[in-house]
Amino acid sequence: MTAFDADRIRALLQAELSAVTGEPIAVFRDDALLSDLGLDSLSLIEALLSVREQIVEDLGLSIDDVSDPPTLPWLETVGELVAFVRSSIPASVGDD
Repeated sequence: MTAFDADRIRALLQAELSAVTGEPIAVFRDDALLSDLGLDSLSLIEALLSVREQIVEDLGLSIDDVSDPPTLPWLETVGELVAFVRSSIPASVGDD
């Protein structure tokens, strides 16, 4: 199993957000506003689902082994997105 700290999650998100928007990875700094990066709600959800699938696969889990967050909070920055994803990883596997 792989530990998923903020740096690992940030790298996964930056790569996925870059793929979704066509923007270079370097623009996805923690303080970057998601609205300024060409992300609408649909593209953000698409990126989140893809990153979630990668994390679940890397952890050797089934998608059924992890619960969905009850709601998607209002996220304004890349840093808030990283924190949200990190908080959604089960503590028992996220701190390896």
